[in-house]
Amino acid sequence: MKRAILVLLALGVIVTTSSAQNEKAQKSKAEPETTPLELEIVAKSTKYTLDTGGLSAADYRKKLEEAGSGDVAPPATPTVDLVITIKNTSDKPVTVWTKGDPIVLELMLKGEGTLNLTPPLAFTEEFRLPQGEEIAAGKTLEIPLKSLTSGFRGAARFSYWTEPGEHTLVAKFVTAVSP
Repeated sequence: MKRAILVLLALGVIVTTSSAQNEKAQKSKAEPETTPLELEIVAKSTKYTLDTGGLSAADYRKKLEEAGSGDVAPPATPTVDLVITIKNTSDKPVTVWTKGDPIVLELMLKGEGTLNLTPPLAFTEEFRLPQGEEIAAGKTLEIPLKSLTSGFRGAARFSYWTEPGEHTLVAKFVTAVSP
């Protein structure tokens, strides 16, 4: 297996006070460039409701930052309706690691009023072996994304928006591919 890093440069996310359906996608860059995979995030919705639980934007941000210190468990991240697709751009089937400890999907939310936390968390010590899935030539594998929680074991990084506006979601997928 060869190590591959797929980075999605940007996907626009607009946070407003109401929901709306819109589809938008952005293609990725792979490292090394010869990797026969393409990462894409497809947004089934790009508009989401900001729910601060009745707090002002400043108080909501403060609450999230306190949770990021490790003394308090972080609250649930915003619910989203996204799909990560991994496309095999070669003319042969490839196997891609999609599960296990060496596989990391990392999300980073950017823009005015965003907050990305990596609080000190404890994880069990066992090593979870990677599991691969074969993707036929020219086909894609879809991974649904329902929240902005990512990182080690899908649970180490938390991304939030704390005020309405346009935000950008950047994704990085570290995996391995064979051949």
